Amino acid sequence: MHPLTKDLISHIQDKYQLNDYVLHETFYRREKIHGETQYSLETCWFPINHGPWSEDESYPDGTIEIQVDTATKRTTSINKHGDVAIHSLPEDLRDSDIRIAWLEQELGMTFEKQFMFLTHQDSLYQYVSCHHGIRLSPGLFISLELTNEGVLDSFSVYGTPALSNKYSTEPFTLSPIQIAPIISEQIRFFFAPDEQQPIQAHAIEEIFVSQDGLRTYPLSNPETSSVAMNEIVTWDKPSTFSYTRKLIKRRDAVTARDAEAQTPHPDYRPLTDEMLETCQSIAVDLIAAEYPEESGAWTIQEIHRNFPFINVVVRRTRHDINLAYKRRLTILLIEDTFEVSLIVDNEAFIDLYHDSTQGLPDSVPKEVIRHALMPYLTLKPYYVFDRALDHYVLCGLLDSNHAYLPATNEVVLLEDLYVISATD
Repeated sequence: MHPLTKDLISHIQDKYQLNDYVLHETFYRREKIHGETQYSLETCWFPINHGPWSEDESYPDGTIEIQVDTATKRTTSINKHGDVAIHSLPEDLRDSDIRIAWLEQELGMTFEKQFMFLTHQDSLYQYVSCHHGIRLSPGLFISLELTNEGVLDSFSVYGTPALSNKYSTEPFTLSPIQIAPIISEQIRFFFAPDEQQPIQAHAIEEIFVSQDGLRTYPLSNPETSSVAMNEIVTWDKPSTFSYTRKLIKRRDAVTARDAEAQTPHPDYRPLTDEMLETCQSIAVDLIAAEYPEESGAWTIQEIHRNFPFINVVVRRTRHDINLAYKRRLTILLIEDTFEVSLIVDNEAFIDLYHDSTQGLPDSVPKEVIRHALMPYLTLKPYYVFDRALDHYVLCGLLDSNHAYLPATNEVVLLEDLYVISATD
């Protein structure tokens, strides 16, 4: 057994006093979070005196699953199977003072300064990381579920701890009026489902806007090395390229050595110029063979890692105002050999959900849509980490729960669109 594994198991066993349990299984896991790779060890403990059990059955009653971060040894997940008490956990977490005190101890964070309450529903309590009451992005998401008696049933911590101790200090004063051009750029067209004819609608795509209104940050960044290409696929000679579908397992085999060295996730490795040229050449040959009469009709949009594959994303060259239904191919290449594993074509999805007789969206100026949605926009304060600046920037999360319907000049709740389409 690797020394790191032995040390982590011993830590779990001592912390939770698992003297009446036997270790059934351990394995390492790694997560891609905001450019960082987080490693954890997952352990599964069976009661010593559990009854007969086979791999085809659910875990025996009394089983405990515990996951810890390999770098900090902090517990990131607890799941119990059945009525079982765990040492070091309070007997009743329904009392907020007891719950907060336990969370502060587990997280090593101070309530309302470094993490805050998010929501509570029935026996589920959720918290998020913050800086003096303003939520962080990226950040931690903490969840507890209790039994009817207030005993912890499950606990999880997911996400990124604070990436810096530097924060902008100005008060949050951003308003939608100040960022009208950005709002216009965030308007998106879509078809809402309907039993007779899809409903045309416009809504706001979420985005973070800095307090000074000069910078924007996407809600999430791609967790992989990616290179934008935008290369139109053309050819002069016919292609005889062929491939045999090859399916391989995606399981990410993580070792104790990976965890000890904190090895970056394979998806974070850069794509070299040589690799990009190889992927591009294969994509051109494949498309020329599959669509011999369509030279110039396809564009290689991007190439990105998706371990154990490298994906080549190809879209139709023609501009389609309805981007939600734009034809797209994804070519999965096996990283080690550059063999074509699979081609994913969204044509079947388009045929299933898109009525080809549906007209183009009604031509409504973005200023009209923005004006209609303006009273329904929200700007929630967030501290967003700027990697280039290496500190947190005070931002507003631009969002709206409403959509604009050009056919009727109405503003409706997004969640009501299906109800409208089903009853009108």
